[in-house]
Amino acid sequence: MSDPATGSPPGSPPGSPPGSPDAQALLAAARAVAAEDEERAGVATYLALEDLALEDLAGAGRAPATARGGEDDARLASRLAAAWSVLADADPAVTVQDALAVLADLELRPVPAPAPASPPASLAAWRPAGWRVPPRAERDAEAARVHEAVVGGRVLRVVNYHDTPPGRREELRAELHWYAERFAPVSAADVHAHLDTGRWPSQRPGVLLAFYDGFASAVSCAAPLLEETGLVGWFYPPTAFLDVPVPQQRAFARAHEYGVLEHPPGRLAMTWDDLAALAERHEVCGHTATHAASTDVRSPDRVAEEVLAPLARLTEVTGRTPAAWAWLGGTPFDALSPGDRAVADAGVRLWTSNTALTRLAAPPAP
Repeated sequence: MSDPATGSPPGSPPGSPPGSPDAQALLAAARAVAAEDEERAGVATYLALEDLALEDLAGAGRAPATARGGEDDARLASRLAAAWSVLADADPAVTVQDALAVLADLELRPVPAPAPASPPASLAAWRPAGWRVPPRAERDAEAARVHEAVVGGRVLRVVNYHDTPPGRREELRAELHWYAERFAPVSAADVHAHLDTGRWPSQRPGVLLAFYDGFASAVSCAAPLLEETGLVGWFYPPTAFLDVPVPQQRAFARAHEYGVLEHPPGRLAMTWDDLAALAERHEVCGHTATHAASTDVRSPDRVAEEVLAPLARLTEVTGRTPAAWAWLGGTPFDALSPGDRAVADAGVRLWTSNTALTRLAAPPAP
């Protein structure tokens, strides 16, 4: 997807490419994004598109897509390189995820994150307990991989939502109409077609709208607005939440790190019937049973509880294997992780991390 070109802002370094923000603008945006309540806002980002399924394509007699990025992709890649350089020098805890979110805040949101009243302690995004900051060399290598994907046009625009309660309906309506006027919807089939052919079905850039954590508000507020605008939602519900009795849902949400906003009394989680109805036009994805992080799912029992049971139930209710998977914290695919391997072996083909949407190799035929 090519990025619409923009003019250079005032203060850009001499000789910088069109649209290249200066260091002060990048740092100001980084502080705003780091201080923002991610559970409250629709947070935009760019994701690289990666493909671990190239051998599958070769086996099917099809050539994998080659890099076909254009001038707009090259400009976006240049801005990403500048953002990574500035942020990595400013804070030793940041990763390329933070550079992608900062660029999206500057370029991909109808209303950028507001300036914080006081500077945040770190420019890095929240991570689950136990996550370690990789050495700078590893983070530079990850940034280089993402940069390469962007140069080749393998980049996706994403907006992540969580709870979207009734009090935010008009705000959400304005945002979704803004995206619908500028971008095209993206389905899982569109992603696979692009990875196979290097092409998108629309001349307009696409936008993937993700709704996390299985809130009833995604059904009552977000879904009707998606219908109104013609956009496609990707829904990531932790399946155990849907089975919790209504009086206990708020306590369950608090215990499992869900960001619950202002709600009238009553149901907080969507129902299984709601999810089946969403699956008729939207994408349903796996997000564990309880909102777990990959580091917490290592034993066979935990894999069965947090991966296998949720995937089986989602498949039963929707009639198809979930389109994608995401862990709490958005960790990348690791073939050595038992939970990750179980997701891939179950036939899930797309992996959502903080920096990429990755197509997994198909599981071996039985």
